[in-house]
Amino acid sequence: MSRRIIAWDIETVPQPLDSFSYRQQRRHDLMLNDEARRTPEADRDDLSRKVRSLHPMLGWICCISCVRLGAGDQPAEPKSYTAHLRGHESGLLSQFWADIAKVGPALWVTYNGKRFDADWLRVRSAAHGIVPSRRDILDRYPFRHEPHCDLSRVFDCRSGLDDLCDLLGVTSPKGEMHGGIVAEAVAGGRIEDVAAYCEADVRATLECYVRLRGQL
Repeated sequence: MSRRIIAWDIETVPQPLDSFSYRQQRRHDLMLNDEARRTPEADRDDLSRKVRSLHPMLGWICCISCVRLGAGDQPAEPKSYTAHLRGHESGLLSQFWADIAKVGPALWVTYNGKRFDADWLRVRSAAHGIVPSRRDILDRYPFRHEPHCDLSRVFDCRSGLDDLCDLLGVTSPKGEMHGGIVAEAVAGGRIEDVAAYCEADVRATLECYVRLRGQL
């Protein structure tokens, strides 16, 4: 069986402060104070939403998008798993793990997945008592590109996906929607817009992989 090349990405939103345990509140306050020291001019409510969206014990996953490399090195039709309410996260994760268990041999491609997305999948699945159906997608070893190829680890310099797209001549996925307003979009009932944004990211990630694979 030939190996599939599949890019994936997640979108995250903050858990409500009034749902926090003592341990969560303590973690949140420490992270918030660190952010406030770095950016004292920033609004604390905005910083709170930021730290809750960046730590898997303080936020939840609202979208996972995947796209495989198809014929002619073109991205196939993407697939997204969405949850417009926090209570639906468990169902999103269960369906995702059930589906990828059927994929067969695969190379998983992300941008910053080894430092962010993989850990979120582990932690949020554990929070719901869900056992991941496979381990290859969760690989976080930084010095190899299989079975999980994190494109942010290809070059030893600080950059984002849009920077890599610019370097490689790939159309940037960045538009009106961006990570900073995902929580607002979900709260406003715009989960389809979030999925479209996430799908644009995975398509761009896959196109960058095609241009870089000779160096991997």
